[in-house]
Amino acid sequence: MYQIKLSSERFYLAIIFLAAIAVVIPIAFFGIPDANDTPQHFKFAQTYYNSLTTGDGFPSWAGEENFGYGDIGIRFYPPLEYYFLAFARIVVGNWYDAAWLTFLFWILSGCLGIYYWTRNWFPQKEATIAACFYAIIPFHLNQLYISFNNYSELAAASILTFCFAFLTRIFKHNKNSDVLGLAISFALLVLTHLPLTIIGSLSLFIYALTLLQKDNLLQPLVKCAIAFGVALLASSFYWVVMVSEMKWLNHVSDRFSSGRFSFDEGFFPFHYHAASFRDTAWIIDIACILTLLFLASPIIYFLYKKQYKTEVGSAKSIFQTVFPLGCLAFFMVTPLSRPLWIALTPLQKIQFPTRWMAIVAMCSAVVAAASVHYLLKGDFLKQRIWIYGCLIVLTTIAFYNFIYIFHPTSFVPNDRAKFEKRLQELPESQSFDCWWSIWAKSKALETKEQVSVEARQSRIIEWEAEERIFEVSEGTVSFAKIATFYYPHWQASVNGNSVKVEKDANGAMLIEIPAEKSVVKLIFQEPLPVRIASIFSILTWFFLLSAFLFLAREKLVRLRSLRPHFAEEEFSC
Repeated sequence: MYQIKLSSERFYLAIIFLAAIAVVIPIAFFGIPDANDTPQHFKFAQTYYNSLTTGDGFPSWAGEENFGYGDIGIRFYPPLEYYFLAFARIVVGNWYDAAWLTFLFWILSGCLGIYYWTRNWFPQKEATIAACFYAIIPFHLNQLYISFNNYSELAAASILTFCFAFLTRIFKHNKNSDVLGLAISFALLVLTHLPLTIIGSLSLFIYALTLLQKDNLLQPLVKCAIAFGVALLASSFYWVVMVSEMKWLNHVSDRFSSGRFSFDEGFFPFHYHAASFRDTAWIIDIACILTLLFLASPIIYFLYKKQYKTEVGSAKSIFQTVFPLGCLAFFMVTPLSRPLWIALTPLQKIQFPTRWMAIVAMCSAVVAAASVHYLLKGDFLKQRIWIYGCLIVLTTIAFYNFIYIFHPTSFVPNDRAKFEKRLQELPESQSFDCWWSIWAKSKALETKEQVSVEARQSRIIEWEAEERIFEVSEGTVSFAKIATFYYPHWQASVNGNSVKVEKDANGAMLIEIPAEKSVVKLIFQEPLPVRIASIFSILTWFFLLSAFLFLAREKLVRLRSLRPHFAEEEFSC
């Protein structure tokens, strides 16, 4: 019995794995999607790769970007996806294979998250259907093949499915292991994508309210609060920096929340509102419409629930919890939600309401699997109208996905040679100025000399990302201009004495040099709150991983103890 159950589970997981491969394989053969933010994403990944290969666990400054002037994007953009890309690059030896294998991992993870979320109500078959639906849902493919943030947003959506799965288990099973799972999942979500963290947090809160039961209100809420608190501690090394230093980042200026970046540009239908992207916005519109077909699948339940007294149990539960969440998420994509966006100012920093479609896609997969269960339970598939209807919908989805992947205006691939060449050129290119500090100006990049001192000679002793040492010959008192953007955490010393770091009109660092021969040392020093947060994060992750290993060992011992019992049952049969 145990062996049969285990082999059955492996069979269904193999189906999910094949579905994920089928979705990603065009990228492996034709090329990595060339989206708007592709260069910046891989700039971040290269920074983490360089940091890991030189022995620095967590970089504080992107030293190679902008011709060596650096930028601060890595201090504000969550690091998990780029760590993953960097580790993959180390393992496989090139960026191309690292990229598509990373995409495969996240697609597979998202499908598995949907599988385990659906397993809270249904057996393996329906859960596998939900996972396969999620693999082919058009908007989910949009995150993979064309998107403004198709790397970290795809990863965050995959992690968020596990957050929903563990949150559901806390309310249904009330186990401590599920609290641990929610804490780890939510911490990873925070470390992956900030807009989807905001959207996911609101969605998880609303979803939790639908799961509340009158006879058990307090205990699951307390456990959820503990999980979220632990997750914030585990991710504090990132968000403490982000919260305390956001005022120094260009991205928070009105320039990046108005015009093409305004939330008004992202309402459905996208082609009508997004003036900047009307030529390709129709692709996203169609993806949203076809995704809604999955969410609309419970219509058969609402039409026939009185006529057919079929016991639907779990399906009914999904239609009362997951389905309303999906509808609410789609409401946030439409212009009808505009008053909410105006009233909730922090929500506007998400920029694109279309990002709520990530929640719609997740809910649609689970809801559609519940609808399939109801169709089968009520023998509706013996009726021609529903047979033809299902075939038409699935054929339309498959046809659209095929056209979508190979249409030249949607999937724009960089083949292996072109992609690797672009990656080699990235360190010598200018990064997006939204990830610069408020003092940095592009005019500073016109000066390529690393150190320039009027009427004096300079010599570079050491020039690393976060530590730079140079020598200046004797002469008159003057300022040394360093080809590095100013940031308050740069600390300088001249001949061992601390000096003030200043900046010129374009944001390049200036340091006053005395008349005598001088050795100047620059170090990027993290402030005390960040160092304290990093210690808390390390301790929290140590606790989480220790608890995970303990629970895994306990479960393994329990399963081993059951094997002789199951074997005896099978033999006696």
